[in-house]
Amino acid sequence: MSKLSHHRLDQAKASFIANAKTFALAAKFLPKERYEAVARLYAFCRQLDDLADAAPAGVNHSGLIRIREEICSGTSQDPGISDMLCLQRDFEIPTTLLLDFVDALIEDQYPRALADMDELVRFAYGVASTVGLMMCHVFGVRDPKALPFAVDLGVAMQMSNIARDILEDAERNRIYVPANLLPTPVDCDGLVRGDKAQRASAYQGALKLLAIADEYYASAALGYGYLPRTVRQAIKVAARLYQAIGEKVERSEATYWQQRTVVSSERKCLLIAELFLQRMRNGSSTLLINKFAHRAQLHQALDSRRFSA
Repeated sequence: MSKLSHHRLDQAKASFIANAKTFALAAKFLPKERYEAVARLYAFCRQLDDLADAAPAGVNHSGLIRIREEICSGTSQDPGISDMLCLQRDFEIPTTLLLDFVDALIEDQYPRALADMDELVRFAYGVASTVGLMMCHVFGVRDPKALPFAVDLGVAMQMSNIARDILEDAERNRIYVPANLLPTPVDCDGLVRGDKAQRASAYQGALKLLAIADEYYASAALGYGYLPRTVRQAIKVAARLYQAIGEKVERSEATYWQQRTVVSSERKCLLIAELFLQRMRNGSSTLLINKFAHRAQLHQALDSRRFSA
């Protein structure tokens, strides 16, 4: 590895630890090589996500289009994009996944409000499940039957993020809780200025969304056995810690709008310990392989051909 590559890796690790605290904690259970690859993948995703979130809306549209073209051509002068293209070649990550991710962010640059769950599932696939599918390649997952469960985990984790970040998203003129889950209509201005009725409606919508997220977490758990044993526990930890964000949201109605929902370090340690005890009681996740068919209705909004090959 060149000195520049060492520098890029150090930067990727630093960004991973600083900006993805929950996932970075779970990733500590990965072997060194897999951890480094995940950190590099995260750095790429973070770079593009920051471009999409920049103000004013759409300011980086041409830059994201250029990155899309570079992904198609397989070459870039940007160090971050170039490193991702190297990672893609090393782990045989399909170009389609990178393009699905970039396309989702290109669309997400602008103010938006989602109408229904189909829209949300498609959005969550684009910004989160694509990353999970890329990680399947990084982890050496070979069985295509694993992929729908990986998609479910991405959708579930994105739903947890959405339920936590309603106010933060509204400040960017985005409402991701589907309108058909809201008891009464809400808008970004009302949420930001503290309209009590709108905030109450948004919170109730978040609770409904978290109940749906739990269905996706449960489905994802049926696919853990497809993961290599060396990475399996890290993914279980990540899923459990993200699901705990939603559980904390459900318990925090009185303070939800005053501060960002955070799971304490003590709670995270307890949840990790519980996972290890659960593994000892229930046995290996490989026991579940082929015992449960994937629930097709969870993907009714998606074109499954995008990730089934």
